[in-house]
Amino acid sequence: MKIRIKSCDSAKARALNERFKLPLLAATVMARRNMGEEDVVFSLENDILYQHSPFTVEDVYSAVERIEEALDEEERGEQEKILIFGDRDVDGVTSTAIMMRTLKKLGAKNVSYRLPHGDESYGITKEGVKEILEGGYSLVITVDNGISAREEIKELMMNGVDVIILDHHIPGEKLPPATAIFDPKVEGSGYPFPHLAGCAVAAKLCWALHFASTPLWNSRVILLHAEPGNGTIRVSGAKMENMMVVDTCSDEFLEGEKNSLSRSRLLPFLACGLPVIVLDKDTELSLLRRAFGNNVDIALEDFRPQLDRIMPKTRGKSLFDLSLVSRSARYVTANKEMETLISLFKSASIYAFPSLTKDFEDIQQLEAIGTISDLMPMVDENRIIVRKGLSLMSKKPLPCLSYLLAKQNLIGKPISAVNVSFKISPVLNAAGRMGEPETALELLLTDEPGKIEDLTDRLLSLNAARQQNEEDTMKMVSSKAEDSYIDNDGKIVIIDDPSVPRGLTGSIASRISNDKRIPVIVLATMDGKVSGSMRCHDPWSARDFLSSFSHLLEDYGGHRFAAGFRLDEEKKAEFIARVEEYVREIPEESEESREIEVDAQIPKTFMNEELWEIRELFEPFGQENEELLFYIPDCEIVESFSVGGNPKYMKFTIRYGNSQWPAVWWDARNNNEFHPGRHVSVVFTPETNWWKGVGKRQLGIREMEPLP
Repeated sequence: MKIRIKSCDSAKARALNERFKLPLLAATVMARRNMGEEDVVFSLENDILYQHSPFTVEDVYSAVERIEEALDEEERGEQEKILIFGDRDVDGVTSTAIMMRTLKKLGAKNVSYRLPHGDESYGITKEGVKEILEGGYSLVITVDNGISAREEIKELMMNGVDVIILDHHIPGEKLPPATAIFDPKVEGSGYPFPHLAGCAVAAKLCWALHFASTPLWNSRVILLHAEPGNGTIRVSGAKMENMMVVDTCSDEFLEGEKNSLSRSRLLPFLACGLPVIVLDKDTELSLLRRAFGNNVDIALEDFRPQLDRIMPKTRGKSLFDLSLVSRSARYVTANKEMETLISLFKSASIYAFPSLTKDFEDIQQLEAIGTISDLMPMVDENRIIVRKGLSLMSKKPLPCLSYLLAKQNLIGKPISAVNVSFKISPVLNAAGRMGEPETALELLLTDEPGKIEDLTDRLLSLNAARQQNEEDTMKMVSSKAEDSYIDNDGKIVIIDDPSVPRGLTGSIASRISNDKRIPVIVLATMDGKVSGSMRCHDPWSARDFLSSFSHLLEDYGGHRFAAGFRLDEEKKAEFIARVEEYVREIPEESEESREIEVDAQIPKTFMNEELWEIRELFEPFGQENEELLFYIPDCEIVESFSVGGNPKYMKFTIRYGNSQWPAVWWDARNNNEFHPGRHVSVVFTPETNWWKGVGKRQLGIREMEPLP
């Protein structure tokens, strides 16, 4: 096998190593993965303060006000009738659960939900509009759908039903005429990260609703800080609205000169009638007098008492001292004291209200599950969302999840994104695939132990039935798969068969791709729409491949080895023809010429426990953040055997340098060549095998080749 180590900007690696005190290998891998200093925060933090604010989206204010109006009983004597309109997949179900839980917590008495049942189409249909109007709803909140239902939402609005759209799919040329839209993929939405899952969009609005129930809602203040320099005093200000920095201003003054605040650009910045907040009023006032003289007249409010109450460890420490240890300050290169002040003020304000932090943790667990299940890019704030949710789920899972975790042998060990992908998502997804997504949703909404067990057992039963359906479908399409394999010269398999249920396209594609080690596309057609799934292996990238046909697709997404898409039925034939033509022109690659791209070659002295600590910095893994791959050029097999008589499942003991390591290979090939005493080259990822609450570190082999 040919190994290619990703190129690296050594200066960039050294900068990451020095600035963030990262292990050199970790900094090198980050540089090789094109991670810059602005990306490191998403690898090192999991606090909600490091996520983007929902208030960057102007329509969020309208959505909050409209929901508050619907929940207000004083004016009309009763609450309005609200409908949450979700989707059948895991993202849609978790989105619905997040909204339902939040509205109930905020006192909603007249809220219900609607999911597509059986073979019903995705999103709001004409029939759905009729049902909503007959149901007497005055407010509909769509989650994980709605952005493409322009005509349906127009009809609802014309009939007096307000609609709030919470979606993450690509919009059409014209947006629906909704009351409010929060979709980070809408151009000009204001949200800084376009790749949120539907459940994360719902969670953002829910956090905004909780925020609106605190005194922080519509708060506007100025944070001010003065710091001495070399014969100068620098005065900096940050204007805050709803805990967001919306404007900044800074000016420097020669100490001892007759400086005038009236001639500074700070004057119009400060003269806007907002409270001016500082940390340690006496210190700040003293510095301001050194800059402007004793006659300086600025009314200052000190938030030191609030900070010491919320964060006792800060007591007695100056802002300068706190900036030296501040987590937020290490992510800026200039004005670290001002950045620390902003961070401390936000922390002292937000952590004063459990609904914004501790009580919000239930939502964060569901948010992590939906984000992983919908194959969102594991970059930017998605890493914080998932890392935090997985951590909470591992330590104190929601009651509704505990029984499922126990049944799936996930209690007593750190839960990873892989665990969710293979043991949680398929069970929750089975409900929608088998036509009863309400079962999964009801589980996520209940806290009753007996009901939790009954619903979980039902989901496990549905998943078993789904697996049987998968087996039956595989038998029906196997001949078509073989015909497509031959017709396309063994380069790709495309299955377009009406017998394939929409919910099984991914699993069927995965099974065929794993068997033939080539890309596979499976299509399912219903009501004029085509849903498709693609699965592949190195060196292919499913998402990049589909991007070549984006002009034919209504929507697509996924990651390197798994992706999904939708298109109109009238474009299906052209799509298939274009894909086959595209693949036909790709030169065939021999096994000998295949390259494997790795993150690093590991010298013998680096083969130690630190590799597993470095892995933690890069978790959670997913789209655009693949598992770490390390390369050992020459090591010796000490022990090898297959497990359970399965020649593809092998365990090894590997000697490299002075140490020996257990290793496992789930997809072994040519296993007769890997016997004790044989020297091999290995591509692996550091893994931890958990058994009865005890973790054992091992090498997860991805490729192995015998050496001459």
